[in-house]
Amino acid sequence: MSCRLLSADLGTTSLKVMVLDCGGQVEGSASEPIHTYTDGGNHEQKPSEWWQSFRKACSTLQSKGIGLDVDGVVCTGQMEDFIPFKDGRAETAVLYSDTRGSRGLTKRHLPPDVVTAFTGNDWKATTPLMKWLADECPERWDQVLFGSKDYLIYHLTGSSVCDPVNGTVTGMMDIHTRAWEEKLWEGSGISRRQLPRLLEPEETAGYVLKEAASQTGIPAGTPVYCGLGDGGAVTLAASAHAGDGQGYAYAGTTGWTAVPADTLTVSEEGSVFHLAAPQHGRFIKIMPLLNMGNVHQWAVHTWCGGDFEAFEQLMAEQVSVPGPLLFIPYLNGERNPVIDEKARGAFIGIDGQVTQSQMARAVLEGLAFSLKQTFVQAGIASSTLFLVGGGTKSRAFRQTVADVFQCRVQVSAEQERLASFGAAACAFRAIHTCSWVKAARAVQSVEEKDIIVAPDVSKKEELEQKERLFTEAAGRMRGLFDT
Repeated sequence: MSCRLLSADLGTTSLKVMVLDCGGQVEGSASEPIHTYTDGGNHEQKPSEWWQSFRKACSTLQSKGIGLDVDGVVCTGQMEDFIPFKDGRAETAVLYSDTRGSRGLTKRHLPPDVVTAFTGNDWKATTPLMKWLADECPERWDQVLFGSKDYLIYHLTGSSVCDPVNGTVTGMMDIHTRAWEEKLWEGSGISRRQLPRLLEPEETAGYVLKEAASQTGIPAGTPVYCGLGDGGAVTLAASAHAGDGQGYAYAGTTGWTAVPADTLTVSEEGSVFHLAAPQHGRFIKIMPLLNMGNVHQWAVHTWCGGDFEAFEQLMAEQVSVPGPLLFIPYLNGERNPVIDEKARGAFIGIDGQVTQSQMARAVLEGLAFSLKQTFVQAGIASSTLFLVGGGTKSRAFRQTVADVFQCRVQVSAEQERLASFGAAACAFRAIHTCSWVKAARAVQSVEEKDIIVAPDVSKKEELEQKERLFTEAAGRMRGLFDT
């Protein structure tokens, strides 16, 4: 059952491309940075730069002597993007973190309960993208894509596709039938022909075109599989470590807690989101956080000039915190459990003796408290927390999470590649016609020793008291900055 695959993960901050065999061995990988153009609440990237980065990564692999004559190409990446095309060209990609789409949007043409019945989510959770589609200069586009990986597929094959995982977040897909539902956009001016084809993650999207082959080095005619959005890809790969059906936490630029589910549980305020899982009839329950690694990075730049190791050393200083110093990490608004795009961060409990080290520690504690709130919402109780994402590089963050959760934290030795492994599982399943569990385990080695962090039990009482104060203070941030 051998095969070679090229898997690409186009995230918010970087593009990772790797070639692997189906024994969990990575032959080689290459990474390129991705730039985000921000202006207030505007968060955009340039699709042309995505393609340039992909070409450069392929060239880097070849310069290392790694052949790209693979059995298949599969991609994953950031979800909930709005990528408008006009005459086959895409000038910009509006990211999920962009807040313009929700401004002034207070209702839909369908009652909220009808929207929820179709999408599996609170109607407010799926309206921002609809706002763009219906109101933002529709004459400027004749076709649209919803995920970064779908742009790579378009350039490789000429096909416009979307997977059910990412289709969920558009607010236009019936989560039960995994098909576009016209009633959800009726009267908006959107036509079905403007939307990409919905394909299952393991279905073939197309084949590498001659022009794409000449630009990337991937042979023309190589099959390209649909793949899936990064939320689904990480969940699929994490199941090989945490166990199928177990929840996990993601600490990247943004964050989330996710747990596979057989039923939908719609929250009153939409702070719990559902994705269609790769498996038919199953769902992924997501509790998203807008503030995670981005806040950690802000703290590193604020106190250590961008030097992460210096920040780690600052956190290692043994200092007593005078009183209940707290940090509310809502620097970028928040989606969970406080749903407020205008929310902002705050230090609480500062006195004249507070040091930089104590403030830095409060930042990481605030992130861990925020993450724990999502676990409470998900109803997850476990002696071990499986933690993934770029934030796990930080020893201080890993330990802080273990202390706040008062449980072991397990970090995959290959955690930065989990999304790529999850995408590769789609291609493996297509080629070998096997179960999702077998595919997820086949494309990654689970023999590497994961990092295990034990909690400091002496901090249990102190952190529980802080957590109660954090929960109360965070709740009061809702609506505070509306005026």
